[in-house]
Amino acid sequence: MTTPTSKTSGRTPTEANGYRYLLWRYPVIGLALLVSGGVVFALLALNVLTNGPLVGWDQGVVQSLHTSATHDSAFMVGVMRFLGQLGHTYAIYLSIGLLVVTLLLRRWAAFLMALIGVIGGNVWFQVLTGLVARPRPTFSDPLETVAGAGFPSGHAIRMVLLFGLILYWLLPNLKTAVWRWMAAACTVGLILVVGYSRVYLGSHYPTDILGGTAFGLAWGGMVYTGVELAALWWAKRQHVTRSQMPDAGGSSVISG
Repeated sequence: MTTPTSKTSGRTPTEANGYRYLLWRYPVIGLALLVSGGVVFALLALNVLTNGPLVGWDQGVVQSLHTSATHDSAFMVGVMRFLGQLGHTYAIYLSIGLLVVTLLLRRWAAFLMALIGVIGGNVWFQVLTGLVARPRPTFSDPLETVAGAGFPSGHAIRMVLLFGLILYWLLPNLKTAVWRWMAAACTVGLILVVGYSRVYLGSHYPTDILGGTAFGLAWGGMVYTGVELAALWWAKRQHVTRSQMPDAGGSSVISG
């Protein structure tokens, strides 16, 4: 996140690409994600803790899908396992890579988004699954065996926070609406198929995935908006301070 004021054009962030600094210009977007995601997550968690009506629906969906999955080809099962790894091992490697790159480039706002948003979301996953302590689905012939509690899904949290952040960084650099829509569709599609793979393999109930997605949206909306607001406030403050100094030239390039 760089250059809130352009030396060549003098443009401010509000005059730049319509998708750059979007959360700074429209923090209501982050607030809406926080509130809507938080409410959905709370309702789903309450349903799980009180053995609400969605629990029965969960059981029916998982059993039906498992019966179908056990008759699928080894290729299909392999694809689903790969998608599961994409939302876990590969996503963790990518998260670490983003932290290293943004740190080396000294993109502090981007670094904080990845650190607090993505890594912080993984910490919350450990805390929340421990608090809710929902057992995972069990089968006599499991396709996959995973230890630990299941609500909310860590894969869903990780995918929303990580790939949602990458999409947010990518949008300002895409020149046409077609490319932006394609990027958004691919991101949403990837999140959905990874979530589906977790239910397909019998590692999660559907509400585990929905809960993880809702929490990811809430946490991401709060963190990414908060970091962007703080970073651009600091950039503007630094710009004002430097412009008041002798020979400051009235403009500066400030790293975010």
